[in-house]
Amino acid sequence: MRELLISTMAPVLWVMTIFDAVAIYFMIKEFRKGKVDRIPLLTGILCLGLFYDSLILASGCFLQYGTLFHHLSQLRYILHCTLIPLLFPICAYSLTENRTIIKVVWILSVIIMILGLAGGIMVVTEPRTVGLIRRYASSDLTGKFSSTLTSLLDTVPVFIMIGIGIYLWIRKKNPNMFFAGFFMLLFTLLGIFLGKDPSGDRSQSLMFYISMFGESFMVYFLWRFIRKK
Repeated sequence: MRELLISTMAPVLWVMTIFDAVAIYFMIKEFRKGKVDRIPLLTGILCLGLFYDSLILASGCFLQYGTLFHHLSQLRYILHCTLIPLLFPICAYSLTENRTIIKVVWILSVIIMILGLAGGIMVVTEPRTVGLIRRYASSDLTGKFSSTLTSLLDTVPVFIMIGIGIYLWIRKKNPNMFFAGFFMLLFTLLGIFLGKDPSGDRSQSLMFYISMFGESFMVYFLWRFIRKK
């Protein structure tokens, strides 16, 4: 299974890149309909970050290690840590129309986004190659602040989505927010347990790749949520 994932990684990453680009188009289309407040717009912005992430990783099959590739890769972490907090207002808009609650969520989200921006800039990367894909990944030199913040951003919004998703499934018969969070959590856990190389070689870790499937499922089910809301 591991060898299959590695051998098909390059074309699958390009498929994910196209998927994210298509998702941006459909989110903008839903936003222009003006029926679901700001959720499609925020999800579209989030998809823009996922598109960039997939594009740079997919380009790792022909980009060579160097200054340009390093800076392009650093931007991956900056966008990830800055845009993931958009999941908080997405959850808020899905749950309530109370302006006070939404305002408080936005204030907290902006604070977290600023911290995320700082955390993304502070990530120290190193070159790693798995299969045909070259990439710059977070190294052991990355400070505790950045690594802890990244871990929290990868987990806390997901659990909130699942919790709100259960409520919306019961009250409004719309299970898609739950599935968006559930599959993101599922593939994150699969990445942790199945993505590590048996030999312990960090350069051969597939954690980043497996978790990307969860991101694709999350976007798909957010789109379904918007369509049904």
